[in-house]
Amino acid sequence: MSGTISLDAIAIFARVAEDASFRGAAAELGIPPSTVSRKVAELEAQLGVRLLRRTTRRVALTDAGRAYLRACQAPLGALAEAGRAVRDAGVEARGRLRVTASVTFGERYLGPMLEAYMREHPRVEVEVLLTDRYVDLVEEGFDVAFRAGNVGDPSLVARELGSGVLRCVASPAYLSARPAPRKPQDLTDHDCVVYPPLAPSGRWTFRSRGRAVHVPARGRLVAHSLPLAFEAARRGMGVTRVPEPLAHDALAAGELVEVLGAYRPPPSPFLLVYPSRGHVTPRLRAFIDVAMAARIPGADRPRAAR
Repeated sequence: MSGTISLDAIAIFARVAEDASFRGAAAELGIPPSTVSRKVAELEAQLGVRLLRRTTRRVALTDAGRAYLRACQAPLGALAEAGRAVRDAGVEARGRLRVTASVTFGERYLGPMLEAYMREHPRVEVEVLLTDRYVDLVEEGFDVAFRAGNVGDPSLVARELGSGVLRCVASPAYLSARPAPRKPQDLTDHDCVVYPPLAPSGRWTFRSRGRAVHVPARGRLVAHSLPLAFEAARRGMGVTRVPEPLAHDALAAGELVEVLGAYRPPPSPFLLVYPSRGHVTPRLRAFIDVAMAARIPGADRPRAAR
């Protein structure tokens, strides 16, 4: 890599990548297509890699381009948001804010956040959708969502609220009837209470000697509700897997016991996400501030905002 890379060139590349079109990006940015093409070519020359594949019909990211776009999205979004924050300083939050979260997260943690937010901003109306399905924020017209794990979508800005581990748990009564699993593979001899979103491809992932270990999670009960899976384990119906904040109180009370604690996967983040290309309105910015200051019981606070 040689020379100083222009932030303008990076922003132009990101727009071309998102639009999959040089002409579309030029129209949005209000500059000639030749300027867009030249800026991207200069960026590729400075980086020493091809970022985009150009054909007569389409523009597509190379592997290097996809990685570079992913790395650039957060800082570009932060810079754009900083500019909007300066322009919106002193503007009162008003209008309707649409929020979505999983049922479990919303029922346990959203109440205090909403109470604080609506008390401080009386001219804002709030609509909340609690669902365990994936909500497309842009397509469905939502301002912000609470999610767990890695987002993996460069069109979204992610702010980390905290992190927690997934804990494998069972009741003392269940464990009194059969030996506790000593290694992940022992789960084949147990009843697993499966919550599908935490069991991709029907497997649970553990960590052993620095490597991921995937084992089938099978049982008589598949619950499409995390609270139901948790309650089934508490009642002795099998081993299940839940996020630390949900298990926290039951573990402390002795209603559940952790198994396979030595094989816990790395902590998973709890995220606040919103579209990177949308205008961060005063009402959304105010909600972000309230959410970032909130405390999720049982979750570790983030070391730095994402």
